[in-house]
Amino acid sequence: MTLSPEDAFDLQARVERGEFSSLEEAVAAELAELNYRRAAEIVGGSEKLESLLDELEAEVVDPAECVDAEAFFSEMLTDLKARAEAAGE
Repeated sequence: MTLSPEDAFDLQARVERGEFSSLEEAVAAELAELNYRRAAEIVGGSEKLESLLDELEAEVVDPAECVDAEAFFSEMLTDLKARAEAAGE
């Protein structure tokens, strides 16, 4: 994955403003946000994701009952292939 110059500049500016202690921390935070948004998209929205996370944290549910791993990974693979094709890779 390559950051655009604009995104790199934005992250560096956020570090300089004190939002993050380092560029590495800023990139990690952005990746975590991206992963969160993707997970929310997969389960049907942020409310459903938060509910699922709350239930998992309380150990009330068996994760195998909530997520079809095969469908989840198949969808992710399809998305990654589409992104790679769009990027010319």
